[in-house]
Amino acid sequence: MSWYIRPEEIIAEIRKHYPTEKVIGPPERPIAPRVTFANEYLYGVLIYVYGEGVKGQYLRHGYFDRDGKRYWAIEYGWVSLYGRTADGKILPLVMLGVPTRFVFMYKPRDFTGFKLEEVPLGYMECLERQMINIDRVMRGEDPVLIIDKYDLLRGNGAPVPSEFIDRIIEQQTLIETLQRTLWEYEKAINDYKTNIAMLETRNAKLQELVRGYEERLIKLATEVTSIQQELIRLREEVLVRSTEAESLEETRRRLRDLVDEISEMVRDVAGWASELKRAVEIRRKEVEGK
Repeated sequence: MSWYIRPEEIIAEIRKHYPTEKVIGPPERPIAPRVTFANEYLYGVLIYVYGEGVKGQYLRHGYFDRDGKRYWAIEYGWVSLYGRTADGKILPLVMLGVPTRFVFMYKPRDFTGFKLEEVPLGYMECLERQMINIDRVMRGEDPVLIIDKYDLLRGNGAPVPSEFIDRIIEQQTLIETLQRTLWEYEKAINDYKTNIAMLETRNAKLQELVRGYEERLIKLATEVTSIQQELIRLREEVLVRSTEAESLEETRRRLRDLVDEISEMVRDVAGWASELKRAVEIRRKEVEGK
């Protein structure tokens, strides 16, 4: 049984209590951007990680900072250069960054074309200080880039015994895994803080809108009360006008009846006057006949 705890067990326990993976998804690693390499000696250089062995050949890299330290994000793979001769042969010219014997057997004019084969294999991160001979490689003096990713060659004391190298690498891998997990949780916390700040701002805006609607509601309630009072006044005025109209109609009816009575009396007087006139006329004729 191993004397150390596996990183998977620790991560599983952490995620039981802080299941932010459901929210933020699987951990993301920085992607090495496909940049144009600035040094021609770097492309295709064999990468040797002390304690792990050969990883592949350098393809491209990018930079990023973490905790104030500069990291290289290196994409590695296999790079091969082939040449096609006039008779159709395909010859390997450069393999693993090293020229083959065909480079010395043929001249450039013997080839009708060249083919560069690039096969990406993976991605790795390391501190800039952990690349032991980066300066010599970039000057074209070393054909192999040595990376002391686990700081096995930089000890101040005696060299690390070979039987402890695997344990140190495993422990360093465990630390890096836990650090990545910690960075992911810090990222999740920062995301939560940002979301909380956004929600607080939105809540303040909503509260401001609610206060505005409350003031508007009070104003509208006041206006409704005024309208209700005006309606009550108009209703009372309509009742008064209606009473006055009824009184006026009663007076008009009485006047109409009075006019009808007077008209009847006038018709009677007119009849009497006509009969009196006829009687006077008859009497006058009688007097004149005598």
